[in-house]
Amino acid sequence: MRILLADDHPLFAEALRLLIERSMSGSSLTIFGDLESAHRALAGPERFDLVILDLQMPGVNGFDGVERTLARFPTIPLVVISGAATAANVARAIQLGARGFFPKTMSSNVVAAALQVVTAGGTYVPADYAQAQARPPEVPELTPREREILAQLVSGRSNKEIARALDLQEITVKFHVRNIFQKLRVRNRVEATNAARRLDLVPAGPT
Repeated sequence: MRILLADDHPLFAEALRLLIERSMSGSSLTIFGDLESAHRALAGPERFDLVILDLQMPGVNGFDGVERTLARFPTIPLVVISGAATAANVARAIQLGARGFFPKTMSSNVVAAALQVVTAGGTYVPADYAQAQARPPEVPELTPREREILAQLVSGRSNKEIARALDLQEITVKFHVRNIFQKLRVRNRVEATNAARRLDLVPAGPT
């Protein structure tokens, strides 16, 4: 398994490399100190099976780097790491679509076990934050039209394509999309898609 780490702390990065090589046979860790270099590598010919991204890096405003990476490389599982984990940060990472959140204070044994969970297709949340994650999410009330438009949005259609499919004016679609974002408490289409799937607001299959 090939893992990419974007982190600007060399000591932590090297410690993680040794841990992965020791605990995950046949795996390797490629380290980049900034987000742009990491993105260039992910867009290149070399295939990576997992991305580990530091939440706080130079030139990146917190979750902006997470959002940009998930939007550009949606098929590669991503784990967020941070030296200062909070319940809000953990919840935000999972809401955006991250497959895990690893505080840098985790012991090496726990990190190794958490990586195994993620690489097996699961999602890892630290035990200290699991209770907050387990609370039933509040499901917003969407109108029938908003649900129609959300389903179209999740399928990847643009506002113009949604307007054509539903026989609406594009400005009307924009109005509904804005209302949907407000009700879901999201800022963009990627977050809206993740929220819609998490809250079962759209069918599981393609629309």
